[in-house]
Amino acid sequence: MSKGHDMGAAPPERQPVPLGLLLFCFALMGPAFAINAAFIAIAVPAMTPYGITGLVIAGAVGSVFGIFPALWLARRIHEGIRDD
Repeated sequence: MSKGHDMGAAPPERQPVPLGLLLFCFALMGPAFAINAAFIAIAVPAMTPYGITGLVIAGAVGSVFGIFPALWLARRIHEGIRDD
């Protein structure tokens, strides 16, 4: 016997993630990635000649990359966090 899973059932339709939830998750992840990128820039000796401008650019690039975990987190929250 199966454990409650019907193999013939169609998968449920995915609803789009609400924009508010996505913006909230990006508000969490964007600054976190920006700070991490700035710390990495401080730790790399080759970034020394770029000074404060290099830190700001590294932070901006890190913030842009923060969208990827924000998308993942928003999808997980929207689907309902569960242990599979």
